[in-house]
Amino acid sequence: MEETARTSAPAETAKPAKKKAGIPEWVEKLLPYLLPPLAVMALMLVNFYANKLYPFGEGTVAWCDMTQQVVPLLCDFKDILTGKDGLFLNFDNAGGMNMWAVVFFFVSSPLSVLVLFVDKMDMIYFVNILCILKLMLCSLTAVVYFRRRVPALDAVWGGIFSVAYALSGYAMLYYQNNIWLDMMYLFPLLMTAFGEMLDHRRLWPYVAVLTAMMIVNYYIGYMIVLYVLLFMGLFCFMYWKDKKYTYAAVDFVTGSLLAALLSAAVWLPSFIQYLGSGRKGSFFEPFENSGFFARYQTTLPTLMHAVLVLVIFLVCIMDGKRREKRVNFYLFLLPLLCIPLYVEPLNLMWHTGSYMAFPSRYGFIPQFVMIAATAMMFSDAKHRPVKELKGKLMPLFALLMVCSTALFFVTRFMFAFVKDNRDAVSAYVGGLWGNDRSFHMIIKMMFFLGGTYLLYYMLFRKGRLTREVFTMLCALLLAVEGYCNLDIYMSSAHYKEPERAVDQRMVMDLGDRIEDEDFYRVRTSSKLFDINLVGAMGYNSISHYTSLTSFDYMDMMKRMGYSSYWMEVGSYGGTELTDALFCMKYNIRAGEPHRDTVYYNNKYSIDPIGYSLPLGIVTHASGDLNISEMERCEVQQYIYENTIGNPGDQLVVRCEAENADEIEKLEDRYYLEEGTELHYTVDVTGKQSLYFDCFDKVSNSIKEEINDSFSITVNGNCVNGCYPSSGENGLLRLGVFENETVEVDVKCLRDCDCASFGVFLMDLDMLYSSTPQAADFNQKAGKLTGTVQASAGDRLILSIPYSESLKVRVNGKTVTPARVFDDMLCIDLAEGNNTITVTGTAKGFVPGLLITLAGIVLCVVCKRCRRKLTIPAEVQKVAFLLAILLGVLTILFVYVMPLAVNMRVVTGI
Repeated sequence: MEETARTSAPAETAKPAKKKAGIPEWVEKLLPYLLPPLAVMALMLVNFYANKLYPFGEGTVAWCDMTQQVVPLLCDFKDILTGKDGLFLNFDNAGGMNMWAVVFFFVSSPLSVLVLFVDKMDMIYFVNILCILKLMLCSLTAVVYFRRRVPALDAVWGGIFSVAYALSGYAMLYYQNNIWLDMMYLFPLLMTAFGEMLDHRRLWPYVAVLTAMMIVNYYIGYMIVLYVLLFMGLFCFMYWKDKKYTYAAVDFVTGSLLAALLSAAVWLPSFIQYLGSGRKGSFFEPFENSGFFARYQTTLPTLMHAVLVLVIFLVCIMDGKRREKRVNFYLFLLPLLCIPLYVEPLNLMWHTGSYMAFPSRYGFIPQFVMIAATAMMFSDAKHRPVKELKGKLMPLFALLMVCSTALFFVTRFMFAFVKDNRDAVSAYVGGLWGNDRSFHMIIKMMFFLGGTYLLYYMLFRKGRLTREVFTMLCALLLAVEGYCNLDIYMSSAHYKEPERAVDQRMVMDLGDRIEDEDFYRVRTSSKLFDINLVGAMGYNSISHYTSLTSFDYMDMMKRMGYSSYWMEVGSYGGTELTDALFCMKYNIRAGEPHRDTVYYNNKYSIDPIGYSLPLGIVTHASGDLNISEMERCEVQQYIYENTIGNPGDQLVVRCEAENADEIEKLEDRYYLEEGTELHYTVDVTGKQSLYFDCFDKVSNSIKEEINDSFSITVNGNCVNGCYPSSGENGLLRLGVFENETVEVDVKCLRDCDCASFGVFLMDLDMLYSSTPQAADFNQKAGKLTGTVQASAGDRLILSIPYSESLKVRVNGKTVTPARVFDDMLCIDLAEGNNTITVTGTAKGFVPGLLITLAGIVLCVVCKRCRRKLTIPAEVQKVAFLLAILLGVLTILFVYVMPLAVNMRVVTGI
């Protein structure tokens, strides 16, 4: 390709380079590759030092998804690598979760192996180092691309463009999803491999890099596939008649197919797991409900924080000079990549149809394509100075002073501007979205930076600055730009929450503090901290938050009364019954220690829970024990009756309001008007727990329609003034009472329409006196083992989520488990002694592995036969047509269909 074709050498004969005394030749060859990563590291370390970030202080760059997901999952990954928990059956998350798709979504970077050498308490600091290492790799792989594919670009400018890529807007905005930086540094290698395949028929670099990208992050891999199809479709259309590329389409189809096969063991089971997650929904609904314009205040800064590149790019494309075909190829490709950043339906399709935040996750692709095109034009002789530097010494000296003064004042302005407007310009940090004010401030910064770059570049093109001076000035200004980018996005994370790292270390200090050899789980009294941290400490937990949270699991937990919103399931809420059923033996709370407190670290306490059950409960109940159509108080009674209760025992009693006629109930739904005040007088006999409930339906909405509907007061004390909410929407525990009368007042703050509502009592004396037949289990590296005696017809309910990928053996024989309570595992037992083992795998893993093995065999066959095989001209043409067709279908799928659906709704057609 000429995309891929190397730039022709300059017209003038290059002078042989003088060998520098004292520098070995191998060092000279390595310097162009080493200096850009070292420059990135130096800039970041200087910024970290100035802002007291680790390793120079206690600051962390972590915020949002990095603290909520990446850091905890790195801790989980460490447990998996060291054998403390399993990969396919992981008890640190969601009660027993398949982590295959989660690992390859968040932490499958080669650098993640370094967690083996990091203490969990220091993981919040380790991400600082990970960011430095990955951005260094971004600049290194970019250098590889420029050295290999744009050899006419001198080494210094190759380094400058590489640093600009590493510190660009994409890296700054999205580094908290740390695995995306791995895709960012792999992308220049993919571009390099593309060129080698098309120019020299070197297939294996393309296969290796594309396979690596699909394995490292299959989600962004979807976006890479879209890019690859667009790239080759356009390439085959533009180079249809070029005899140099007769094999290009055949090699592309072959290489892409091999990469798909080789990575199948990752993407196939991951895709199946995604289909079972809470993220699934209507395919067309996001396009129907979206606006036409994307939130450009957040998407466009992805490209705007590389001002040097933008200036050179715009000048070169507007100078009216003839461009090479390969540059035109990129200029045709670039709008296809950039338009979705401004048009929301297209942007949604680039994100598999939906996203909650981070609206330009593929932004490194247009960013690097723009940098690559800029480098090609900049290295072209037609864009070099029109004349040599001429003039008298004093005017030239004065000109240099002007340029230096401009650099000084712009530097001073940038540093002062960021310092004085940090909160406003960094609105994205902490809020996930830019706004008009932050966008306008970025434009203002671009104006000053761009004006200075433009001054330097035009003086250089007019021959008034030498290449050396121009390069030095641009490199210095790029350092200022990169430093300010770091200040706005990375350092502001610490600036806005300076105690974040200290707080998380305090939480992680709770790990390994419980001396208990039995299987147990740990809960929290409320949402004290990010819910994934319970599992990150190394404790078995029912909580979890990633995009792979199972919809069925979310459904069950919400119906059992646990707090949950979006894709997050907490371990707080529920009742004494469900806590016991889930084997909760310890509770984490904020506050001073009690007499029985296991551990206290001056902020949090770990307390034992008085009543808990083993992991397995023997039951005589039959059927699927479905709870999906019940109110939540009815769910509690139903679970009790079918697990540990005796026939006829009434564990749960619904309380009636004195003015119950204020509640309208139609077809199993409750309707309350704003301003309604309900009063309950509850006579408590013995020891009982009192609960309030308001629940409508299972969804992954950030904010439910019933949120903020009620204020609840108990004996004159406000228990919750705004229930339910995102942070607390499980069953609301009003207190534990014994032989007394309790006055409960419920005020409706807004019109409410819900499916489950009311106040109810749970008899704790009855619950605690229950002595069910149970089975203790041990867990090691994701394998459960236990024994239990059973009678004919008995079943064992295990409080782990049901999954078709679980493998259950009873007395050495494989049995098929059932699903009860919507998503809990149930096993048929044999009469007498039962030895039970439960292990996990990923659904689709075995077929995916077989496909991967077939791909390896095909690679061996292809390696031996490819060069010897002559491809008929007809097959080559068909391959070209296929590549073009795939490109056209991609355009229809990504660009036409979303717009058509959106416009149909807008126009009402």
